[in-house]
Amino acid sequence: MKRALLVLLVVGLMAIPVVNAAAQTYKVGFACMTLAYTWMTYAYQAVIDEAAKYPEIELVAVNAEGDAAKQVQIMEDFIAQGFDAILVNPLNVDVLVPVIEDAVAAGIPVATFDRRAFNQDSTIFHVGADDVFGGRLALEYVAAKLDGEGKIVHILGELGASPTINRAQGIHEQIVHYPGLEIVFEQSGMFNPADGLRVMEDAITSTARDFDAVICANDDSALGAIQAMIDAGIDFDDVVVVGYDGVPGGLSALIAGELDATIQYPVEMARLATEQLCKYVIDGTLPELLDYDILPWLLVPSNYETEAEMNYELN
Repeated sequence: MKRALLVLLVVGLMAIPVVNAAAQTYKVGFACMTLAYTWMTYAYQAVIDEAAKYPEIELVAVNAEGDAAKQVQIMEDFIAQGFDAILVNPLNVDVLVPVIEDAVAAGIPVATFDRRAFNQDSTIFHVGADDVFGGRLALEYVAAKLDGEGKIVHILGELGASPTINRAQGIHEQIVHYPGLEIVFEQSGMFNPADGLRVMEDAITSTARDFDAVICANDDSALGAIQAMIDAGIDFDDVVVVGYDGVPGGLSALIAGELDATIQYPVEMARLATEQLCKYVIDGTLPELLDYDILPWLLVPSNYETEAEMNYELN
């Protein structure tokens, strides 16, 4: 009798399905602003690589290709599909405000890196760089090289982007301390070489070549400006050129003596933002600092080998 009961018990247990509880998967959307900028190609890869460290995370990265309306649509799609979180670097400070608020209303946390949106209170956290400080750093470098006297061409980034706004703010705030310095030409180079070249050609014509320094919002536009000066036969011993980002092309120009300095814009912000968002989605852990700006730093020929981001490789 006991043996029969034991057999029945074993058979009964065998009939109970054994479920292997798989780890829960969370979908995180990355609405990437563009891959047209050199810096962004590194930042994009940093996001991909960091998210891959978390088996629980399924990252879906979509490139907005520099189109703010498309970036809005990408986020709307993430919301409609019920994603667990969204990472975004807004192309524009205000265009994404409504869709970020829509995501929050739908219970989907949004984090930003690199670029800000005006409604930063709606996001769970931001990781970036202190671009106002970076602008001041660029102006201070030029002031030191020119002994506080000279005319500056300022090539802005894409209008409406937070790095453009903040880097320009830093430059304009700092220049008031140098009465002998003057910005004689200022236009947007759109963060790309072609527009940087075009704007620099305009600057050369408009100023009748009467300038002593060129400050560019990023290295890509600086490379375009450098080409325009080469085409015009301008001697780089006679002009101070400063870029921003510290990407390989900028470092190569630094070595060649065409670029005097560049401000390092750390790709670490992309990795860190991804790490923090993954941890938040998995276990609800928020970073200690919800608004974290890394201080950029100056790269010049004497320190670029030790101070440049290690994930950049010179070709």
